[in-house]
Amino acid sequence: MIASGLWAAGASASTPRSAKKPASTHPRTSAPAVSVLPVISCPTTYGAGSGSGPFVPHQLATTASVHDLSFYSNGMITVLGPAGWACGALVAADGGQKLDVYRPGKPDYSLNIVPRGTAVIEVDADYTGHLPGAEQVCALFPHSAAASEVEQDGMSCPAAPGEKRSALTDDVVKFTDQPGISGTGAGSGGSLTSVGVAVYPQIPFASDASVDISLLSCTLPPKMAALCSAILGDFLVRNPPFYAGQTSG
Repeated sequence: MIASGLWAAGASASTPRSAKKPASTHPRTSAPAVSVLPVISCPTTYGAGSGSGPFVPHQLATTASVHDLSFYSNGMITVLGPAGWACGALVAADGGQKLDVYRPGKPDYSLNIVPRGTAVIEVDADYTGHLPGAEQVCALFPHSAAASEVEQDGMSCPAAPGEKRSALTDDVVKFTDQPGISGTGAGSGGSLTSVGVAVYPQIPFASDASVDISLLSCTLPPKMAALCSAILGDFLVRNPPFYAGQTSG
C-alpha cells in the first residue's frame, strides 16, 4: 500500500494538470507580395546586321517595391527603372551587350559615353573571354581569372580611388561611388552617388574558360536614390551567377 501511494504521488507530481505546451521555436514568415509592372520595350542597335529581337512581354511580376518603377527590356536584358523614362540597348558585334534607362529627351546612352553626373540605370552583359569583358570586372574581383588575363595582356585593371566595395557573395560584389568619385558606376564622378553590383561566377577552372558576367549601375538624383535598392535587388534575382560551359559571344 505504501509503495502504491508513493507511485501515485510521483505520477501526480510529474504530470501536472495545468502543464503548458512549449512555445514554438519556428519564426512565423509571410510570403513577399508579388506585384505586376508594365514593361517598356527598348529599341536595340545590332553591331552585326539587323535583327527583329527576341520576345518582350508587356508585363512582368516582381516582389520589389513598385512605387514609381517600370521594367525596361529588349528581351535579352531586363531591369527596373524610374517610371516614364526612356531606354536604348546595344548588341555589339563582339557579343557584348548594354541597356541604358535615362530621362526622356536625353541621347541614347547605350550608344554614347555616359557623362559624369548623369542620372542613368545601365546594365552591361559581357564575358571574360575577351579583354573588354575582363576589364569590366577585374578591379572588383582582383584575384580572379579576369584580373590575371588583363595583367597578362600588359594592362592594369581600371583604378577607382575612393570607391567602396563589398563582397555580397564569392560571385557578387557591390560598389558605391560617392559624389566626385569616378568609379565603376555609369555616371559616377559628378554630383550624384552611383551604386551597383557585378555578377561574376568564380568557377574552379575559370582560367581555362570564358565566363558570362553582368554589371548594373544605378545613378539617380537624391529624391529618387531610394529606388536603387529595389532596382539592385530585382536585378540580382533575375541575374544569378551562371555558367553552362559556353559564353554569350
